[in-house]
Amino acid sequence: MMASVVVGGNRKRSLTLRGVDPETCMIVFKNHWAQVVKILEKHEPSRSATGALTSAVQNYVEHMLFLLMEEEAGQGAMGPILEFVVLEGVMERLFLWSLRRQFTEDMKLEQLRMYQMLLSQARQPLLHHKPVLRPLMMLLASCAGLITCVSSPDSGGVVEVELVLLLNQLCVALVKDPSVLELFFHTSEDQGAANFLLFSLLIPYTHRQGSVGQQARDALLLIMSLSASEPRVAQHISENTYFCPVSAQIHTHTHTHTHTRG
Repeated sequence: MMASVVVGGNRKRSLTLRGVDPETCMIVFKNHWAQVVKILEKHEPSRSATGALTSAVQNYVEHMLFLLMEEEAGQGAMGPILEFVVLEGVMERLFLWSLRRQFTEDMKLEQLRMYQMLLSQARQPLLHHKPVLRPLMMLLASCAGLITCVSSPDSGGVVEVELVLLLNQLCVALVKDPSVLELFFHTSEDQGAANFLLFSLLIPYTHRQGSVGQQARDALLLIMSLSASEPRVAQHISENTYFCPVSAQIHTHTHTHTHTRG
């Protein structure tokens, strides 16, 4: 069983847990988290958290994420590591600590890639749990101001590329498991958003050229496919006055792209 861990933004290190018993993994996870908590509680990020301490937190978190990703649920129940993550609010505490620091582009990249990795590699469902979903939605909400000016539709930084990739992953996950959809709406409301946050974030990127625009249009089409069986999604789409012209453009782009390849 192999898995990649994000190291300095690059998925290069491969580790294996073959032959390691779950109890040992749990002990290691708790020990790492205890070290992280010490740093979080003793060093306010805006004041005394040095680069070395921040790096230490990142290293502990990398190993914790790996242990979480490799854990398998038993007979429909959460694995012990995931249960610990949920009960202790691990993901939200990490996000809030990052937010209290200067929330730089690099930090947003780090958080976006962390969730990309969890979604693509975790061996048990994560999005059903609000203590995992809520900080993810907080992260997405913090990225709402990233969108560059309309006059430069082809521009965009690395953070935007990773954001759209994560949004695409989330839409794929929703299509595979629509039961999570209600949580997405509730969590959006928790963040003060009256709308479907994934939908709202995707709309501006549908005008982009290249892979970012294509991923955004693909993701939006997935949301549209959900509307056939999910009344709340259909209601949101029908009440969004901006969507109709964008919807037409999505189909035009998709048709043109398909026709060109043909």
